[in-house]
Amino acid sequence: MSTKKINVPLLLAPFISRMGDALYLFGLNWFVVQATGNAALLGIIQAVGGVVLFLGDLFCGVVVDNFNRKWVVVLAELVSVLGCIGVAFWLDPLHLTAGPLLTLTVILDIGLAFSLPAAKSMIPELIVLAARQRFNAISNTLLDLANILAPLLGGFLLTLHWLNLRGFLLINGLSFLLSLGLYFSIRYPPHHSTQATLGIKASLLTGWRYVWQRPILVETIALGGLLNVMYAAFKLVLPYDVQHIYGGQSARYSYLLIAMAVGGILGGLRLTLAKRLPRHQQNYGDLGLLAGMLLLAGAFPNYWMLLGSSVVIGFCYTCFDIRALTITQELTDPAYLGRMFGLLFLAMDAFQPLGSFIFGFVTDELGNATLLLVGSCFLIGLVGIYQGYQRLARRSR
Repeated sequence: MSTKKINVPLLLAPFISRMGDALYLFGLNWFVVQATGNAALLGIIQAVGGVVLFLGDLFCGVVVDNFNRKWVVVLAELVSVLGCIGVAFWLDPLHLTAGPLLTLTVILDIGLAFSLPAAKSMIPELIVLAARQRFNAISNTLLDLANILAPLLGGFLLTLHWLNLRGFLLINGLSFLLSLGLYFSIRYPPHHSTQATLGIKASLLTGWRYVWQRPILVETIALGGLLNVMYAAFKLVLPYDVQHIYGGQSARYSYLLIAMAVGGILGGLRLTLAKRLPRHQQNYGDLGLLAGMLLLAGAFPNYWMLLGSSVVIGFCYTCFDIRALTITQELTDPAYLGRMFGLLFLAMDAFQPLGSFIFGFVTDELGNATLLLVGSCFLIGLVGIYQGYQRLARRSR
């Protein structure tokens, strides 16, 4: 299979679908709270979405590794297109109810659970090794850019008073249709696998054994899970601090979210310009810096400190994310990439809601001091994971 330094459709497709999805979520949050007067329905939607992603991550690797990855992602995007269009005409924009919104959440999260690992697993087969970190960095930078542009564009669209949630849904459907076309245009070979006859259970077990025998992959999954618990906790403290310490101004909360996205873009630019292949030891430096910023923001409750911490934390999070993707693509045999990405995304998707649940109660008691606890737990977790990696590495020699 011929590989290149860049693949434009594979680069643009995730950006376009993320842009549409972020716009839809912006509209969903606005119109649901406007219609119901509270965020209870949004909480239910997020909880259902978390369960669907968990189950999808558990089984997506088997599908991605046993079938043609291009067609997996194309079908996942098609499901999302049909879901957006169907629900757009099912729901009543003037009387929003749980049924259509929960149905769409299930459909979109099923699509995401399969399309993301399939797309990431295609990269090693289409992009040369020396260019993968740069490719992943540009891709993540575009996703962070979408997270900045979507609220700005969404705010403008809300000024068009004739546009309701149905309109946001149709825009999302169009974005998935465009990304589907881009994925379809990629030249990708027919699937040939010696493992196609394995059942789901056997395929999962062989994939997990493969990962467990490679300490760096186990370390990457563990760090991803730990990071997402702490990241979820940090994002919970932000609105609490704005409401209870910094005057309840929504603009200040928006600035914090934009600061994290800007930090993510800077992290993407850092790794785009990096000339060396990533090393897993670099993760500890970035994540140690992230833990230090959490401790500083917890010790000094000042808005400018929190704003600066948001930039650094977004920067460190993105650097780890890009490096984890690149290391995974470099060290994993193509036949196991789907299952490896399934495990990596499973760790991230499963533990982030856990962090939100636990630290939601803690934040009500400790307030901004929660960040001291989060930073301390993060440092302890980093030490524990490093020691565990050392033991696995010695055992595998």
